[in-house]
Amino acid sequence: MLVSMPLLRVAGPDDVAELAVVFLDCWRISYARVMPAALVAGMTAERAREMWADALRRPGQAVIAATQDERPHAVLGFVGFRLREDGAGYVSSLYVSPSLQGGGVGGLLLAEAERELRDAGARAACLWVFADNASARAFYLRRGWRLDGRREVLPEWGQQQLGLTKALAG
Repeated sequence: MLVSMPLLRVAGPDDVAELAVVFLDCWRISYARVMPAALVAGMTAERAREMWADALRRPGQAVIAATQDERPHAVLGFVGFRLREDGAGYVSSLYVSPSLQGGGVGGLLLAEAERELRDAGARAACLWVFADNASARAFYLRRGWRLDGRREVLPEWGQQQLGLTKALAG
C-alpha cells in the first residue's frame, strides 16, 4: 500500500529502464495468473526496453510516470495515451508495479490520462484489455469505462482483447 501521494511527471528516454522493469514485473507476476506461460516467458528484459524506447519516440504518444515523492523518485507505474486522428483519446497502456496494485497509483494515472485527453479536446477515449484479465476489466469498469463490443487478437500476443470506451466530455 502506498504511504504518500506519488508524483506525476512526463516520462522520457532516461526512464526507459525503469518503465521496462515495471512492465516486465507486471508480465511476470500479474499476467502470469491470466496469460499463457509461453507468452509471459517470451517477454524478455531486452524486448521490454525496446518496446518502451519505441513508445517514447512515437509521435503524439504521451507517457506519464508516477514516481516516489522522495529520492530516488523510482517509477511506480505509468500510463501511455494519445489523441487519435479522429479526435478520440486512446489509452495505450497502464502498468503499476505489482506490489502497489490496488493502492491507488493506477487510478491516479488513469485519471491524469483522461484529464489530459479531455483537455486536448477528446470527447471520448478507448482502450483494449486482455479478455482473460478480469481484474483489469473490473478496474476500468469501476472507473466508468464500459465494454463496447469490440474484440481483437493481435498476432504479437495471440490473445483475445476487449474494447472499452469512456465519455470524457459532458
